[in-house]
Amino acid sequence: MNTESFWWGTKVENFLFKGFSVNSITGLLGICVLMCSMSFIFEYLRYLQTKQKQKELILRAKQIKQLCPTESASLLAQTITNLRNPLNITLFDRALLFGTEVSLWLLLQNLGYFIMLGVMVYNGWFLVSAVTGGGLGYFIFGQMFMKINIQNCHIMRDAYCTQICGETDIEATDRDGESTPAHVDSPSTSQNILECHNRNISHNVDVNVHANCHA
Repeated sequence: MNTESFWWGTKVENFLFKGFSVNSITGLLGICVLMCSMSFIFEYLRYLQTKQKQKELILRAKQIKQLCPTESASLLAQTITNLRNPLNITLFDRALLFGTEVSLWLLLQNLGYFIMLGVMVYNGWFLVSAVTGGGLGYFIFGQMFMKINIQNCHIMRDAYCTQICGETDIEATDRDGESTPAHVDSPSTSQNILECHNRNISHNVDVNVHANCHA
């Protein structure tokens, strides 16, 4: 049944695949459960994708710790090739991260297209089922998304804000980059001040001696 407007019947022909048709309320209910499940799984896969991106962020943070080790990280990192080194990043870690990310992307894309094609049958029950499943999934995993985002902020803060690279160079750069250089007395200026001070002292001594003699 091909229509360009929503309808609420129970007879569905060739749903997604040729030959997959239903003519009863039980069959329609089964497709609605399928649509609801696909929408819920779609939200769950989005949650897994977010977790996977967090793992990538942690991996990048470990790379930064290798480049700019702090004192505590240097104590833990005995050698880069040590398998027990918590900062060690192996080729297997990179391959697993990339493979999982690609797999999740493919699942999300294909499942999203299936949900879209199911809704495009224009059966109102299918639309309600898809929206219900997606809303339930977001209700369950929405708070987890916020928690992961907060954790990502902490990871970025620890990786980018607490790492100290070239502290001596930075301090030297700050001194060289001062708009107003620190005032340093030149030898001639300091010598002049000292001579003036000595003259004042000798003048005061002469005055006191002269006063005592006349007294």
